[in-house]
Amino acid sequence: MTPLLFLLAFGISVESARILAFFPVPFPSHHFIFRPVIEGLAQKGHQILYVTGFPYKESPNNIDQIIIRYNVSELRDGITDFQKMPERTILQSMDDMYKISVIMSRYSVGSKEVQDLIHSDQKFDAVMFESYFYHEFVSALIHKFNAIGIEVMSLGDNAWVNEMSGLPDNPSYQLDFKSGLSNDMSFWQRLYNTYVTGVTTIAGYYYLHFLMQPIMDKYFNYTGWESRPSIDVLARNRSLILVNFDYLFGYPYPVAPHRKDIGGINIKPNEVLPKDLQTFMDESKEGVIFMSLGSHIDAKYLKEQMNAFLEVFKELPQRVLMKYEPEDESQVPPNVKLSKWFPQQDILAHKNCILFITHGGLLSLAEATYHGLPLVGIPILADQAKNLAFVESQGFGRMLGLNNVTKETVSWTVQEVLSNSRYREEALRRSKIFKDRRQTPAEEAVYWVEHSLKYPFALTPESTKFSAVVLHMLYIKLFITLVFFLAIYILYSVIKVVKTLTCKTKRKK
Repeated sequence: MTPLLFLLAFGISVESARILAFFPVPFPSHHFIFRPVIEGLAQKGHQILYVTGFPYKESPNNIDQIIIRYNVSELRDGITDFQKMPERTILQSMDDMYKISVIMSRYSVGSKEVQDLIHSDQKFDAVMFESYFYHEFVSALIHKFNAIGIEVMSLGDNAWVNEMSGLPDNPSYQLDFKSGLSNDMSFWQRLYNTYVTGVTTIAGYYYLHFLMQPIMDKYFNYTGWESRPSIDVLARNRSLILVNFDYLFGYPYPVAPHRKDIGGINIKPNEVLPKDLQTFMDESKEGVIFMSLGSHIDAKYLKEQMNAFLEVFKELPQRVLMKYEPEDESQVPPNVKLSKWFPQQDILAHKNCILFITHGGLLSLAEATYHGLPLVGIPILADQAKNLAFVESQGFGRMLGLNNVTKETVSWTVQEVLSNSRYREEALRRSKIFKDRRQTPAEEAVYWVEHSLKYPFALTPESTKFSAVVLHMLYIKLFITLVFFLAIYILYSVIKVVKTLTCKTKRKK
């Protein structure tokens, strides 16, 4: 190939697109999913405008930032009572999340910087966002910029994503995360799962769309907004849906062709541990237990549970790294090292790490699966109960209910996972499968984004254009039901007439 032809071919292969990455949420764990995607696209030469509530200290090349500032205490107001979270009903939990999204909308789409963007004449080829997180009103961005929509979900597989993708859940074997069940369901559990799926789709979202329409109309009043389709239509308009999911830490289900799973995208190459941690782990001949309840959950609100774990750790021969800041450190055993932050992935990668005690978030689950570690899980909110029910059903960990954490239950559970080799063996088996892949999740995500840029909606099924009535064949089911009852009525009438005629004939005889 001549140099000129080579340059022409190279220029075509890296043709730059302009992409709006609209991720204004202030939660760091969400951005651990978003950033590998936008960084991979930026490295391929695409220009990214990153609207974020968790900014880079220094933006990478080809990424410009619009920073959203929040009053974080306002967002957390009313949700710090972690003890009561498992007791919240499905509708209460959804209402909590919707209220948070309304508060966030004032800071995100209501901010001067974003309003200037909405009313600008900027051009974008694609808009990436996490709208299926009670933020479907931001779907107006694809109409404003006449761009393709790309959904990126930090949450794993759930009924609402599948509903919007045009392939709704079948609750006989598909689990919405709010059910907290495993795949091995009894009749009553399937009935409950059907209820959860129904509430999720009807009350939890279609009704919330009705409530979100005024939010969309309030903040997205750009020139030409009058011709904008409804929020229901725009929310389904996706060329690509990227989901933080992998069948190694969730049940495999059928998915729509434009939905692609990128679970494990948060996993990074190992880095050298700080010297004190390296020494602490290297010198632990019996192994190290690592305990962290994630970045959203402040363990100081779970004092009783943390004390139960400390009581158990005191009696173990292993050393323990524990993400926790107690008010009184005098009761901390000498084999336990506390900190408000640990380099989690690098600790899990250490050869002496033998057990991970976790809240069951998907990022932690992916990292534990990658490094082949058995788990003890304490679910607190969102999808964590479903994630840990999967872990327990598949045999690479055990789950403890938040309100059932005592010294006795913790001791039995930890000893069971440490002493029974089957948990470790299953974890290592899954690690081997997880690492046996043709490309990384980030490379997979970038490939499909570029595919969507070149061939918009090539994979999007026609069912995404259907209303809920058509998608679920409600009118067909209603027609069949009416025909059935009409047939029963006709049959009943015929039998009644025949009986009457028979009786008359007998009387005459």
